Amino acid sequence: MSAATRLLVGGSDGSGTRAVVMLLRQLGTHMVIDDTGNYDVHGREMVGGKGWPDVVRPVLDEVHNADYEFGSLSDGTKAFVRAELGKMNAAHEGKMNFAYERKKQPSAAGGVDYGIKAPVSMLLVPGFREIWGQMRFIHVVRDGRDIAFSGNKSPVNKFYRNSYADGEAQYQRWEGRLDKVRPMQLWSDWNADLLDWERRNADGETFDFLVLRLEDLLDPGTRCEQMARVADFVGSHKTKEEVCCLSREDMGLQASLFIRSTSLGKWRDPLSRDPELSEA
Repeated sequence: MSAATRLLVGGSDGSGTRAVVMLLRQLGTHMVIDDTGNYDVHGREMVGGKGWPDVVRPVLDEVHNADYEFGSLSDGTKAFVRAELGKMNAAHEGKMNFAYERKKQPSAAGGVDYGIKAPVSMLLVPGFREIWGQMRFIHVVRDGRDIAFSGNKSPVNKFYRNSYADGEAQYQRWEGRLDKVRPMQLWSDWNADLLDWERRNADGETFDFLVLRLEDLLDPGTRCEQMARVADFVGSHKTKEEVCCLSREDMGLQASLFIRSTSLGKWRDPLSRDPELSEA
């Protein structure tokens, strides 16, 4: 590649980005990883160790959504985001330059130089495009009703008030059900906004994106097709037959896909018993 093309993997917390990274590694994609449990990059190089939240909040305080152009931010926020993402990027470059697997051989995923994964990075895609210049983004989407009924309320706790300029007045009618309505609202707004931005900015060269539905990756009837889409997106050297065999041969990936499958659809029973919550 004439210029480095980096890969970003993001999506709402609990969307299944870990399983996607497991697949990417099997496809030969070099990934920077801080946490071997969930394959996240924590961004501790940023904001004196505070990481992602303190970079995301100033952006949301200005734009209140995921559909914004980097140039629309205030000069101070632009400089801040450039500086903080730049610190993390420099650290990642150092890790990749000295990584054993990179010394041994270049990435077998010829379409990308290396990748990072962090769910909340979905809110900073315009910033990454600004500092990277050339990138690809895998946008992982899981049914928002499952997200709302999960125990992970981190996005709501960390970013809800930064995401909405008009407060919560319009949602007070759902008092008593807000613990489910808020995460559903964030899921819907963040994913829809980001998709609008992706469609408007994709040129297939300096920026390209792939929307990957977790349910399609887990379904045995569509899994091979979805894995092949990912392989094509990152330029993997594996054949389609080799790609289709991965979920049967890699026990770790197989286990991850199975565990994820068992967590789907838990929203059905509670919503069937509570029509008002279903409406909300």
